[in-house]
Amino acid sequence: MFSVVFRLGLILAVCHFSSRIGTAGEISFLGQIAPILTQRCLGCHGPLKADGDLRLHTIDAILTPGASGVPTIRPGQPEQSELWVRLIAEDESVRMPQWDDPVSATEIELVKQWIAEGADFATADHTASIKSQMPPRIHPISPSRYHVPVPVNAVAFSPDGTVLAVGGHHEILIWDVATTTLLRRLQRLPERIQALDWTMHGKRLFLAGGTPGDYGELSFVNIEGEAPPVVCDTFDDIVLDVGVSRSGQQLVAASADRSVRCYGASDGRKMWRSQLHSDFVTAVDFSHDDRFIATGSTDFTIKVLHAENGQLFTTYNGHQRQFGDYKGRFAIFAVAFSNTQPLAFSAGQGEAIRIWEPEKAQAENGSAADMEERFSNAGHTKHLPHGSQRSVFQLRVYGNRLFAATGDGVIKEYDTLTLSHIRDYVGHRDWIFALDYHPLSGHLATGSYDGEVRLWDVTTGETIAAFAARPQ
Repeated sequence: MFSVVFRLGLILAVCHFSSRIGTAGEISFLGQIAPILTQRCLGCHGPLKADGDLRLHTIDAILTPGASGVPTIRPGQPEQSELWVRLIAEDESVRMPQWDDPVSATEIELVKQWIAEGADFATADHTASIKSQMPPRIHPISPSRYHVPVPVNAVAFSPDGTVLAVGGHHEILIWDVATTTLLRRLQRLPERIQALDWTMHGKRLFLAGGTPGDYGELSFVNIEGEAPPVVCDTFDDIVLDVGVSRSGQQLVAASADRSVRCYGASDGRKMWRSQLHSDFVTAVDFSHDDRFIATGSTDFTIKVLHAENGQLFTTYNGHQRQFGDYKGRFAIFAVAFSNTQPLAFSAGQGEAIRIWEPEKAQAENGSAADMEERFSNAGHTKHLPHGSQRSVFQLRVYGNRLFAATGDGVIKEYDTLTLSHIRDYVGHRDWIFALDYHPLSGHLATGSYDGEVRLWDVTTGETIAAFAARPQ
């Protein structure tokens, strides 16, 4: 039933995409014109930078004249449309893109024809970014072998612990844990794979990734059979994290475009979208009871959202303190909830891992009336110094075990009950970006910037295997 319902939802999503793109024979704005604008124009005419007071990132913006006052688009009249006039200008100071290679003659003719035919936007949303509405990209086949190491940004054990999924270049590599043999290559995926999470039955693998500054994608692959990857949603920038709820009912993704989006895991239906952060959203996790979703950001805050509707419950500000031993403003790269109690763990820049509770964080935020009292109060946050000279990039919590992946190339393990340091896992020679723990097998998996994957025995702290995560 799970597969049938989800497949039906995806068929409906494809039909929805098709209705926005247009019918065969027509020039599609989202399919043919929008890619030209996003690749050649938005660097100077986007939401953050608008040369000549002209923005082209939404349809409403395209229909709004810039400083010249000349309409960007006059349907049916390309010669009177500022967009086309600028594309064909011979003077490099006037032509778009300015002081850069001109748009190809084929693309210019496409724009001209589209305007001449009436500049039809079909049913595209006029207020949403055009990039987020464009059809999913068709990704290339990965090279037969890697000539240079590819940084490992994501690793994930299957639910039974027998295989390990590792993010590669436009692919996911599936490795046998017992033999470290490469079993499968799941290809035609985004350039970078930033995060991975399995469904509970182990037949489907969700992935987050994209190309930094250009494109983000949330997809899944079916492990059994040869079905191609299925795109759940696209983003304006790379997707940095993904998480499946503990019940398996919800799916949440966080992106460098500052958005957090939640979906039904069975049907792919988007439940809500939140955009409360002012910078990259780097990490997400569900609370032990699936009541909350915590989202960490490089804006130094963690937003705690109601998982049901995405409404803000509270903001945790423990990574930007003006007083105390751990004062300073620190970007957040990792957030993890305990699987048994309402405890959250967060880390990134700075000297310590923060341990806190959403309910207490909300109470401490208070109001303006008790501001002076709150500023003099140390708060409930516990600080766990990690001793790393570089940032913490990943956290994993299970029971009373806490693992932290650091830029120093060391994994730190702590006891969450006593806050004592258990051991260091030493062996990597580069920054560790990927981490997963399989409690039933007692295995830890880590991946580093130099493309190495290591498997560890948590009972001894010894390396079980170390290998280069690339096809030979």
